[in-house]
Amino acid sequence: MGGKDKKEAGKPPSPQQVASGVAPPSKKGPPSLQGAQRRFFATRQSPAPHPDAPSFAATFPDIAACVLRESNCLLPLGFSATVNPRGAISLTITDKATPAASHAPYFDSLTRALNQSFPVGDNPWCTLVLAPTAVQLAIHGLPLRFLHQNEEELFPYIGQAILNNKATPVLSARYLNPDRDSRSTKQATSVVVTVDPQRVLALTSGVFILSQKPKVELAFSANRTSQCRNRWKYGHAHQRCPATHPTCPICALHHTRASHRCQNPTYPRSGNNKPVPSCCPTSPPHCCNCSNDHTATFKECLARPNPVSPTRPSSAIQPGQDPWIWRSMAVKHPLLPQPGRVPLRCTL
Repeated sequence: MGGKDKKEAGKPPSPQQVASGVAPPSKKGPPSLQGAQRRFFATRQSPAPHPDAPSFAATFPDIAACVLRESNCLLPLGFSATVNPRGAISLTITDKATPAASHAPYFDSLTRALNQSFPVGDNPWCTLVLAPTAVQLAIHGLPLRFLHQNEEELFPYIGQAILNNKATPVLSARYLNPDRDSRSTKQATSVVVTVDPQRVLALTSGVFILSQKPKVELAFSANRTSQCRNRWKYGHAHQRCPATHPTCPICALHHTRASHRCQNPTYPRSGNNKPVPSCCPTSPPHCCNCSNDHTATFKECLARPNPVSPTRPSSAIQPGQDPWIWRSMAVKHPLLPQPGRVPLRCTL
């Protein structure tokens, strides 16, 4: 390429060239909504499995579409349905740009069709409701001596502090560590708050509580029996796993489950091409938790903790309650004088 050609190549296009160019049509459509924003569900009056759950999970989406069509509904009519072991049915709109709230005016008609289309006996389904979409955030490093140990009092206090600082209403608040005795041995603690999805960025960008700017991040639910999908240990979600390398749940070596292979290429179970537990005698399973000969997901593993159902005081807004109701509650600060409590006298 000569000097003149290089000069032409580096020259910006003229206005005529820009005007004559035809922009390609934009293929970008409306943003996709998360599954929870496209989902609504109905629980049974008394939680119990339904004997014909697979049948109505397969057929109710079409029944729902017929009900909406007869109601002259102009919204998308495609749904997928699932039924959980407690008999609750969930419908998800397959159109990823349509929120479930747009179908809310038809919930009574859809519930009536659900209870009339399948045998329910004396245990019908309750009225369909929107799936919860609230997001949980963990606020770390809050000085414990300035916080209420009672979660029912923690909620209005933390909620008011966040409202004052960020004009963001909080739907619930609880301690990340529910064990009060365990918390009392620490100087600081973490609090989990629930907020509307549109308010997440307002808090993760920074919020001042107790004259400090604590770290705020998404909270991921886990219990004693939850297993991390990174190293398959109990008690934490994989998003919060501290390990820098994966652990295979089949053989306990340092690779992912998808990378597990049997070294025997002649065995008929094809473990040399895909992860197959106990593919052959040369590739026995090995648990990374108890070192016995089974996979890390074995339910009878000796290292698996016993499930515990902790009881928590209600520190959240109840159904039908105004989310702003706690604004009218007396916010009790642990350092301010309370009724029936003698204020501390300071001496210098």
